[in-house]
Amino acid sequence: MKRYGVLTSIILVALITTGCTSSKSVSKTVSTVSTTNANVKNVDSQKNAEEESENLGKLFKENNALKKPNIDEARDFKLSLSNGSVIMLSKESSSELEVYNISSLDKFIDSFNNGKAGYVRVIKGTLKNDGPLLVNKLEEYESDGKIIKDLAYDTYSNKDKFLPGTPTYCAKMVKEASGDGIRYSILLSKDTPDNMGATVISFDKSSIKN
Repeated sequence: MKRYGVLTSIILVALITTGCTSSKSVSKTVSTVSTTNANVKNVDSQKNAEEESENLGKLFKENNALKKPNIDEARDFKLSLSNGSVIMLSKESSSELEVYNISSLDKFIDSFNNGKAGYVRVIKGTLKNDGPLLVNKLEEYESDGKIIKDLAYDTYSNKDKFLPGTPTYCAKMVKEASGDGIRYSILLSKDTPDNMGATVISFDKSSIKN
């Protein structure tokens, strides 16, 4: 009887172990499938976004008459301030953010919404104590009144000049305010909810200096 009891116990342990192993295998399989599906969706979404931007780019009309400041002026805080560039910076001696010329971005959005051409530059960086502005993000937005061209520059690869990237083309730019926070974003499609766009610039109202 003892021998049968021991044999029964061994069989039960084997069945339980097999069941647990099978459950783990199924869980791993389900997890792998879910991850794969998510990756496929992300790839498809990225591909669709690229195609949409490319299609908008074919319709975009360059306006050579638009006044644009020299790109190298982005390193000079005073020049950038005077040419209307939107600037968000922290000073070398402080971590507090300061925002200048944000009204230029409001005017750009207003012009676009009214079907007019426009241009605005957005600079983010650190103002050194001895004067120069260390730029870590630089983008130019140009509109033909129907489509917005977004051109981002590589500010790191070459210390002597800003290198333009490949432009993307978008259907709208919006401004959102929540409490003390303000956020500007750009969207590929007019159907995209305003809160789903890529951030152009975001800050607290208290950061605005002019």
